[in-house]
Amino acid sequence: MVAAAALVVATIVSVSWISARGQADAEPGFEVPRAPVAQQPAGRQAVPVPDPSTAEQVRSAPQGRVVARGQAMVADEIATNTNRAPLIRLTISGDFPVRSLDYTVLVDGEAVGRGIPTEDLKAIRVALPQPRSGAVVSYRYGDGKAAVVGPLQVEGK
Repeated sequence: MVAAAALVVATIVSVSWISARGQADAEPGFEVPRAPVAQQPAGRQAVPVPDPSTAEQVRSAPQGRVVARGQAMVADEIATNTNRAPLIRLTISGDFPVRSLDYTVLVDGEAVGRGIPTEDLKAIRVALPQPRSGAVVSYRYGDGKAAVVGPLQVEGK
């Protein structure tokens, strides 16, 4: 009985060590393949996540110049801490409780990013490519059906 338990422990330790060494043992420039992202169907690509600095700006920057509006949403131009062009941030108002997966924001059915919840959970925000009038915004949770927010209307400069 003790020998069987020791064998199980030795097996677990060796498997853990081997999997931890996987990337470290790879040749330079060669990425060890990883399993697909959890909850992503085989045909769907994972939605890109902004770098931490951009995500923080999208989440907490003060209101910028409004560039587009729609029902329950507003797109504003926010300054960045870098020398890059300003970001366009889309804020969708609603009820967005904390869940195990992120909300995915879509424009005309194409995923543009993961919704970053506001502190009060009454909106999600995402960095948006250049907005255009008539673009239909929606969001979904996991593989669920997308909830349509409505079309964006670009405002005059």
